[in-house]
Amino acid sequence: MKKLMVLFFAICFAFPVFSQERILLEIDNEKITADEFLHIYTKNNTDANALNYAAMNEYMDLFVNFRLKVHEAQMLGLDTMPSFIQELSGYRSQLAQPYLTDKKVEEELVLEAYERMKFDVNVSHILIKLDENASPEDTLKAWNKINEVYKKLQKGGDFVKLAKEYSQDESVVMNDGNLGWRTVFGLVYEFETEMYNTPVGQYSKPFRTRFGYHILKVNDKRPSKGKYKVAHIMKLVPKDAGNNLDVTAKETMEELHVRLLAGEDFEALADEYSEDRRSAENGGQIGWVTVGGKMIKEFEDAVFALDNPGDISPILKTSYGYHIIKLLEIEPIKSFDELKSEIKSKISNTARTSKSRESVIQTLIKEYDVKTYEKNAAYFYKIVTDSIFAGSWSIDENIDLSKPLLSFNDRLYTQKDFADYLMKFNRKQTPQNVIIFVDNSYKSFINKMIIMYEEEILEDKYPAFKYLIKEYHDGILLFELTDKTVWSKAITDTVGLNNFYENNKNNYMWSTRYEVKTYKCKDAKVCSSVNKSFMKNVPQEKVFAKINKKDSVAVVLDQTELCEKGVKPMVDKLIKEHNIPETAGYKKVITNTDKNTVTVINVRGPEVKSLNEAKGIITADYQNFLEKEWLKELHSKYKVVVHDDVLRSISKN
Repeated sequence: MKKLMVLFFAICFAFPVFSQERILLEIDNEKITADEFLHIYTKNNTDANALNYAAMNEYMDLFVNFRLKVHEAQMLGLDTMPSFIQELSGYRSQLAQPYLTDKKVEEELVLEAYERMKFDVNVSHILIKLDENASPEDTLKAWNKINEVYKKLQKGGDFVKLAKEYSQDESVVMNDGNLGWRTVFGLVYEFETEMYNTPVGQYSKPFRTRFGYHILKVNDKRPSKGKYKVAHIMKLVPKDAGNNLDVTAKETMEELHVRLLAGEDFEALADEYSEDRRSAENGGQIGWVTVGGKMIKEFEDAVFALDNPGDISPILKTSYGYHIIKLLEIEPIKSFDELKSEIKSKISNTARTSKSRESVIQTLIKEYDVKTYEKNAAYFYKIVTDSIFAGSWSIDENIDLSKPLLSFNDRLYTQKDFADYLMKFNRKQTPQNVIIFVDNSYKSFINKMIIMYEEEILEDKYPAFKYLIKEYHDGILLFELTDKTVWSKAITDTVGLNNFYENNKNNYMWSTRYEVKTYKCKDAKVCSSVNKSFMKNVPQEKVFAKINKKDSVAVVLDQTELCEKGVKPMVDKLIKEHNIPETAGYKKVITNTDKNTVTVINVRGPEVKSLNEAKGIITADYQNFLEKEWLKELHSKYKVVVHDDVLRSISKN
């Protein structure tokens, strides 16, 4: 909620860069330019005809009040509070991201993902494991091994046999290397790319991911299945269950399958027989199934073998037991416009994002004429030891680390800066070749310093960003102070709220209301007695005491309504049927002998609402009152000067 309010303030009060620096408004020593006002005004008044002096002068009151509140927040030091600084910093990091990504590359990645989303691929692979930070020796061994497999494939070797012989993916013993049907986002990006780029029936060249070296084979490709919503009935058969339990479960499922095909209700049978009790209580529904999702392969295959909603699967045996699946609904792939935002969200902070970030870094390297000093970086081959992988590496303070490692614009980073960088991330990690570690760390150091510098100067480089941050700065301040002074105060200040209500209670009135009470009677005789009593204006308590003396439920109050016309259809119907006038004090007693009910309608004239009855609107009005009083205080506290000549000069009279 708070973020939405801050964003609201940011949208309403935004500051761009204009060429003019004329001062339009002064609040004590703070000076606000005409450009700031003009941007806010045109943003909230898009009609070109509104750019006249009269309209702009009227809007000036709103602008002054806004600037007064922000000024007050700054005078109170709210912008120096750690919580404020931290919150603004968080917003700044978020807002900076679009400036640190290549939008063209990002759009290409989004489109690429959508195009891949249109197809499912059945894929197998052979894996030779290799740690991401493996030594050159281990890397060469793994490469030679995968290359050996590749040469055998080129000579006509059988993929399945080679997978069984060479693949280090533990699942190969169960699936012969077949990963089943897969789609976008289901596997690491490098694997996914090879999967979609390899023709059906063919295998890829060896390629590397963070898991090691792979060769994949595309077995089949089909238009995307989208999402299937399904329900199931399951009989559990644990792995260590005896044959008798398996036979009994299968026989039960065969009987249920016959009944389902004969038209019996799936939900009812699921509720009665399914041993997946969590889904059974909801008619067997287990939600949406997606390709390469959380379901085990054989279950997923059975789901996507169904064609139309309402179809019932054959009996399926899995490691969990026996299942019968019903297809409830199919949701095909949506349009690009519908999925664009979702895809953008999925690719953020993934391997795909690194392509966009790398593109930005390469652009900045050229823009800032970045110079690197690999020879000076190579010095770390000597001073970095294996202790860094245990998180215990330290630097000898007597070593000279003054040589440059990186320079661009007005920045120079030395060996000492790189050493500090290594120390900052000096933690336990998987041991690796020191030379590879230093080279990778040096590259990361260069990239990080360039991005940090770029993020640091965004306000100077991009005026739009500078004023976007200004918007959030003022929006957060305005939210915090307004909440403290107006919104929360109106809720917590019960004495002030009560006083406000007492002074303004006549503003909160009920119009004519109709009190309708329906009494349920034991029989027609009781109805007649109740009717006569109410016609004589006997109070309800006395009527109950007399009639219920021998039978405590001879007459009971069945329903009560008290409302204005147009609120309750039942009340409106009675008013119309019995011509009930809007006359305070009017009373109507209606007896229905068919239903043994007596209905009493009393017309109540306009009345003051209690505080509880109108607390929402009273609180809102109290907030408005507090804000007006606050603004009066601010106007008297600070000197406000509006330069009318400047306002006239920017208007179109």
